[in-house]
This record gives sequence, C-alpha cells and structure tokens, in this order.
Amino acid sequence: MMSETRTAYLFHCRCDDLHAVSHDITGRNIPRTTCTEGWQLVKEFELGVNENVPASIMPEPIMRGIRNVGYYIWRG
Repeated sequence: MMSETRTAYLFHCRCDDLHAVSHDITGRNIPRTTCTEGWQLVKEFELGVNENVPASIMPEPIMRGIRNVGYYIWRG
C-alpha cells in the first residue's frame, strides 16, 4: 500500500450518484461506460492513509483501486 500522500482528484457523475477518484486530473482513465454523461471534476485533495477524503469513504479502498486499475469508483 502507498505510504506517502499523492495528489488525487475527486469526480462526480453528472447523471448518477457515482463518484470516482484518480491521480489523472482529466479523469480520462475512468471508464466513460459507467458514466455516459461524463465525469465532472469536483475537488483536488491529498490521498494517503492518514489523510481525510472529501467524501464519505475511507482512503484505503481508493488507494487499492488506484493501485490495481488506476482509479476507484463507488456509488454514494
């Protein structure tokens, strides 16, 4: 697991209650098939084990998802 913090970007799906996080500010690596209207950038934040995520989710699943596929998506 990543032990340091990195800049991450929180996205929201315009047509659904989906959220995503990526290290790519453009969000191009987040599948468009899950959000056909397009992902909207919400906030830049520091992602790390001891950092607060600007959403109601813990950082660990986000970090695992980013490590495995480059992004993390959840319904919330």
